[in-house]
Amino acid sequence: MLPIGDDDGIDDHDLQVELGTIKESPADLYVNMAAAYLQRGEVNVAMARAKTAVREDRSSSRAHYILAIVYQRIGEHEQAEKEFHKAVELDPRNPDYRNAWGVVLCKQQRYQEADEQFQLALSKPLYASPEVALTNAADCAQRAGDATAAERYWRQALEKNPAFGAALLGLARQSLANGQAEAARGYMGRYVGAGNAATPQALLLAVRIEQALGNTAAAKKLATSLRQRFPDATEIMELTP
Repeated sequence: MLPIGDDDGIDDHDLQVELGTIKESPADLYVNMAAAYLQRGEVNVAMARAKTAVREDRSSSRAHYILAIVYQRIGEHEQAEKEFHKAVELDPRNPDYRNAWGVVLCKQQRYQEADEQFQLALSKPLYASPEVALTNAADCAQRAGDATAAERYWRQALEKNPAFGAALLGLARQSLANGQAEAARGYMGRYVGAGNAATPQALLLAVRIEQALGNTAAAKKLATSLRQRFPDATEIMELTP
């Protein structure tokens, strides 16, 4: 159990989250169903379950949050923002809601507002995955044209979780863009060594790194792997003949 003191930075809500004492809502069943359908790609069914969750309990932050996620998935950004706003209004201390809302704001090029949401997420002492918010903050900073802030956030993400793949790829990408191919290869090595997945994005980046280093054979081998493992990937279109 966490020590409880006057200035330990943990409020009653955080303690409830840690101890699992927040009351169940009649919406929870539908929230869980919506999340499961969304994970399986059945967006229409997920939308129906999420809307039912909100009808069952309009005071459920989880219901509004899952509905926001579904709206975001189908590109209804205005509706998504309304639902994220409601979720945050109902549970302003939840870092996951703040992080997700930050992503939506960033996609709308509202970069300063997005960063504020990421910082609010990171301010919670019991946030289980700060590396996610830090990496989202980095990606958003990069979109905003602030490469220095992006690098700082990616490095902070790796301080929280040295094996976090998205941050390693971000730094590898930026190193390559800066003409530092050897450093980029180092980050890719850490990415692979940590057991992260060989995604099409990662393979394409690895190809470009080896090309920049003049390792033609290695680049061709990686390109072949990308084509064979992910024949429908859009990244294949970006490979040079």
